[in-house]
Amino acid sequence: MLKKCLWYWYIFSLTVSLVLLVAVVFVGEFGCFLWAFLTWRIPDKSRDSLNLLLISDSQIPGYKGERGGIQGHITRSDTDWYLFKAFYLALASFSPDAVIHLGDIFDEGSVATDEQYQEYKARHDKIFHIHDRSVKIYVAGDNDIGGEWSDILTEKKTLRFQQHFGPINDVVKLKAFQIVKINSASLLRRKPFKEERKIYNKTVDFINNLSSKLDKEKVSILVGHVPIDEISVKHDVQLRKPDTVQHEFGIFTFTEYVVPTCSYRMGTKMMGAAVAVIGNDGSITYSILPLPRRYSFLLAYLVCLCVSLAIPLPGVMIFVIRMLEKNLMGIKHSPEVMKLKDL
Repeated sequence: MLKKCLWYWYIFSLTVSLVLLVAVVFVGEFGCFLWAFLTWRIPDKSRDSLNLLLISDSQIPGYKGERGGIQGHITRSDTDWYLFKAFYLALASFSPDAVIHLGDIFDEGSVATDEQYQEYKARHDKIFHIHDRSVKIYVAGDNDIGGEWSDILTEKKTLRFQQHFGPINDVVKLKAFQIVKINSASLLRRKPFKEERKIYNKTVDFINNLSSKLDKEKVSILVGHVPIDEISVKHDVQLRKPDTVQHEFGIFTFTEYVVPTCSYRMGTKMMGAAVAVIGNDGSITYSILPLPRRYSFLLAYLVCLCVSLAIPLPGVMIFVIRMLEKNLMGIKHSPEVMKLKDL
């Protein structure tokens, strides 16, 4: 009777642990995104407004900063899967006129070989796949082309970025608006290195000649990787915290919006994408779309998995012990053993 009760308890515990594991995985992979979606405040759009989906610091991981073997493959795949779900949900919720990637698209883009860069780009296209009706705009970050600390920004890196993502400095015109892309990564240093001066001068020339490229009848929107107040001033560039800053330059006043990272690998508590609806009069409705945390769920997966694996262990050990006992009993009573005893 006791053995039967223990067996039923063993089956019940194993079933509960497996159900709990499946439930936690479901919540961690899908339920938390649904909960995040319910907290999003999606602005109302109009036919004439410019509707933007803003993605910052996706930092798709590479190989040099990751562990080798199966562990590195798992971490890269999990990061890609998280970014894919986040982007797909934001895209389906908003249907933007343009998707703007605000730099640091790759974690190791600046130091990648050409073959690795091609692979990173292919992964990026799978994660951030959009329909042709939405314009794709890419801003270069220091992780993509260099420019921060000892990572030198070179012409080769910028040309490679432009081959895959378009011009680094550009004016993109949509509806009654014009989006100005600035290679702000080239302006990070107060005094650029010798190898960086050519790229730096190109950015400065683009800015100086910008007025001739702009249509005065259109609303101008400036996008870059580095916040305005940190250009050529600070090396400690922090783009992880969303913020709204007003700047005044002479007769011009504009508001800067800093978009948080969308990658949980950055180690910050605040992750998200952002949406902006801009009217013909320059008015803007801006909203952060918070994304769920990841590490807490990964820890929960590990705990539930360990429990699920630990529960069968006593039963397996008992089974092995009984098998050994039967084998020993069989050997003890075998004819060969009896003959040896007689001798």
